[in-house]
Amino acid sequence: MNEEPKSASRDDQLFLSVFQASPIGIALEDLEGRPLFVNPALCSMLGFSEEEMRNKHCVEFSPPEDAEKDWALFEQLRAGSIDRYQPAKRFFRRDGSLIWGRLSISLMGSGPSRLVVAMVEDLSENKTGQDELLHSEAKDEKLAGRLIQAQEEERTKIARELHRYIDSLTVLAIDLDRFGQQAPESLAEASQQIGEARQQVKDIASDIQVLWRLLHSSTLKYLGLAAAAASFCKELSIREKVNIDFHCEDIPKELPKEISVCLYRVLQEALENGIKHGRARNFEVSLRGESSEIQLTVRDWGVGFDPDEDMNGPRLGLTSMQERLKLVDGKLYIESQAKQGATIHARVPLKT
Repeated sequence: MNEEPKSASRDDQLFLSVFQASPIGIALEDLEGRPLFVNPALCSMLGFSEEEMRNKHCVEFSPPEDAEKDWALFEQLRAGSIDRYQPAKRFFRRDGSLIWGRLSISLMGSGPSRLVVAMVEDLSENKTGQDELLHSEAKDEKLAGRLIQAQEEERTKIARELHRYIDSLTVLAIDLDRFGQQAPESLAEASQQIGEARQQVKDIASDIQVLWRLLHSSTLKYLGLAAAAASFCKELSIREKVNIDFHCEDIPKELPKEISVCLYRVLQEALENGIKHGRARNFEVSLRGESSEIQLTVRDWGVGFDPDEDMNGPRLGLTSMQERLKLVDGKLYIESQAKQGATIHARVPLKT
């Protein structure tokens, strides 16, 4: 006859021992959300005594925006719509600071004697890492969006250039058609018109060649990085009427394609940005090979800039260089100040 009460007493004692010894914070609450019992782990986690916690309502332990979401779920639990929920939320400590915790809520018992079991796992250290990861992912998404935007702008620029060449060719075709329908009155006039048409064709071909080399360097493919870099510096100095002092030493001709393309694009970007944004007219380019790496340095004497501001600003020059170098385990170093020019250093390791 007395066996059942003894068993129940042992179960109660066991439950109480587990409740007190648990490393996870636990509270038993009534259906109104008021703590009835709180274990030492939860008191230690939040810094309140058990008596202080019993004098609070569950919504008082969190900022309003977190408490509002929690209470909406709590009401669904009371109504029977759900039987448990498990949100991550912030909790106030006694000193006013906040920690992140994983809250697990479920019902215990049945009928009017039901109780709410609230378990809280401290996520403060993990949450810091999660916040950093989310920040990093948001930054990557923003960067990806900016790079896509840059690609679209580059395609628009190429389309505009091609449209200009098509217009020139259309005008030339009309002139030649008119020439065929109405011959010039003299041989000298005919020779002049043919000469003008020939020059127009040469100019258009030259412009298309420049655009082609910007998109794809056959010199890079067949003669290597050193020859392609020297050729680009010479062509750019003539086209933009700037001075580019180019030095090159010990660059292997048989470099991996990805390294050659990367450094060639970084060189293009650095020089064109220096002309466009830095308004520089004088440059010094150094391309040097060592046993373990290739080093590219582009220095200008333009207006300079703030590297941190440029990395986070609307322009994508430095960001584009940095992302390219990451693909070959390279590094980008920048030295610049306003009105004192800029120096771009790129270093790419040579892997055996």
